[in-house]
Amino acid sequence: MPNIRPQCLMLPLLAGIAVLSGCDSSDSTKEPPKPPPAKVTCVKAIAEDIPDYRYYPGITQSVLEADIMARVEGYLEAMNFIEGDMVKAGQRLYLIQQEEYEADLVEARANLLNAQANEDFSRLTLRNVQEAYAGGAATVYEVEEAQAGLKESIANVESFQAKVLNAELNLSYTDVVAPFDGQMGQTAVDVGNLVGPLENSTLGTLVMLDPMRVVFEPAGTELIEFLKARKSGTVLVQLTIQEQDGSPVIYDGAVDLVNNLVNQSTSTFLARAVFPNEKGYVLPGLYVSVRVRLRTIDGAVMLPDSAMASTPTSQYVYVVDSKQTLQRRTVTTGSLYENFRHITSGLKAGDVVVVKGNPAQVKQGAKVQVNLVDAKTWVTQEKKSESDAEAVSSGTSDSNSSKKSSSNATSDKPSTNPPPSLKSRSNDPS
Repeated sequence: MPNIRPQCLMLPLLAGIAVLSGCDSSDSTKEPPKPPPAKVTCVKAIAEDIPDYRYYPGITQSVLEADIMARVEGYLEAMNFIEGDMVKAGQRLYLIQQEEYEADLVEARANLLNAQANEDFSRLTLRNVQEAYAGGAATVYEVEEAQAGLKESIANVESFQAKVLNAELNLSYTDVVAPFDGQMGQTAVDVGNLVGPLENSTLGTLVMLDPMRVVFEPAGTELIEFLKARKSGTVLVQLTIQEQDGSPVIYDGAVDLVNNLVNQSTSTFLARAVFPNEKGYVLPGLYVSVRVRLRTIDGAVMLPDSAMASTPTSQYVYVVDSKQTLQRRTVTTGSLYENFRHITSGLKAGDVVVVKGNPAQVKQGAKVQVNLVDAKTWVTQEKKSESDAEAVSSGTSDSNSSKKSSSNATSDKPSTNPPPSLKSRSNDPS
């Protein structure tokens, strides 16, 4: 058998490996297939004339509020209203014991009549003395004495006239009336108690509920804008109060005061608005949300708020360029108006912006396939989707509630099985 060297046997094997290696090398040079462009829904930024709204927390205040005071001393005889009643200006609220003050008035009037009689007598005396002096039967001293007596009588009359007025005032103070239309609160003193300027002086509190005011504090940097808006016309205000179920109650009003001082410690100034409150549902001291319309912004660049993304320090959107490539764009935003966000810088009207897409594919430099939707149509669809979702959520909650009620009703039914004690007895052979 011929002697075959191992080196000769290895040559074909190495050649085959080289061929295979060459094939693998040629395959690795091929580029992997590119993924298809990401599908995104986009809208165009639009230009609209929008109101410039500013939002503040506010506190309601009454236009008029008065503590009803006892101005004379006496026992409280009557309370002519029910606590919480609406009362009219001039309506009697309380009655303080009057007899003492009626007697004082009678006495003052009597003293006045006496003083007037003395004045008449002094005038007659002076006339007689003057006639006697003309006939040489009286001296100058007697004439001067008669004149002084008349002046004293006139002074006494004026003094007693003042006492009559004072007595009439004191008597009128016993009849405590409402100074303006409003609502009476809880009374501070019950009938039968001694009241007066020194003891139990406050009888109750009267508050005017219609109209009402709200006060709020814008930043000092907004002062010039507020002053300009006030000079140019009525500055409209809208108040929102949240009910227990979360539904808003809205009141419309107008700014009636921009204060003339800025708070140095907070760098804010006080502004105030007045609004109608015919039903009296708003009371003083209520915290509300205040929206102020300062001006109209012409040609504001607007974008659906859902298009906005943010980092801790900035906000941004993804814009589709002419090559169908995404570009991340940092923007500065303003107020929200009907689900549209005002873009103050970073975008222009007509820019195509992504509002929906796969988060993993929506990134800087990504190629996209655009489905362009009208911006207002998109916002309308969003509102409908939110409304439908709320309806479904509410229906699910009601369903769970009814199931729970049904379960509770079932568990409340009396059991048809006998208690253990009866079971043991029924099984007892005896």
